[in-house]
Amino acid sequence: MRGPHAPAAGKTYTTLELKVNYVKALTERVPLVRAIGEIIYSGGRIGTSQGRLVGPDGTLYAHATATCIILDLR
Repeated sequence: MRGPHAPAAGKTYTTLELKVNYVKALTERVPLVRAIGEIIYSGGRIGTSQGRLVGPDGTLYAHATATCIILDLR
């Protein structure tokens, strides 16, 4: 997680849960896809995020959510 909602200095995170939905086949006829991700919530111990794979014409190929636990670096 990076950006304004990323864990503070001295913190790290690891995945508690990951859910991926493949909604359309991605073939060699698709020249390029964009991965779009965002942090939904970043609290003291838990963070959630989501992501999407989208083609150049806006077609959704996959979407996912993740829940992470935030830990102290030691």
